[in-house]
Amino acid sequence: MLGVFDLNLERMYVLASLVMAVLVWIETTWIRNNQGKLPESGVFAIISLMTSSWLVVSGLALFFLDFDNLQMSVAVSYGVYFVASWIYGAKLISLTDIDDPMDLVMPPKYLDFGRAFALVFAILCVFVLCSPHLSIGSAFGYK
Repeated sequence: MLGVFDLNLERMYVLASLVMAVLVWIETTWIRNNQGKLPESGVFAIISLMTSSWLVVSGLALFFLDFDNLQMSVAVSYGVYFVASWIYGAKLISLTDIDDPMDLVMPPKYLDFGRAFALVFAILCVFVLCSPHLSIGSAFGYK
């Protein structure tokens, strides 16, 4: 049985994904509080770059890390969320007549969806991190 502080690369990825969930929450809340517009802050740009680059990290993790079934759901769900977000963002931009993405106003429902994803994703990460210590862990691929 794994100790609480026994971290392998797979568990470190899930722990870092939990941090990304918090950053997605902060990012979408910040946009919502800015009336749906992208904030012009360096800190916001760094958070946005980190959450966007996590898609690449998640894709690489799927190929190079030895995930069990439940751990794999963390990487896959982040990828699905971000690809869907980019598709929606492209659709939103195509329906408006703007030249600068900074002028785009994101709908509150879209931002609420992002915050809901962040919450559910964080719960998933915590569950994955705790599942080896739960009696139901063997049902999800833990021995």
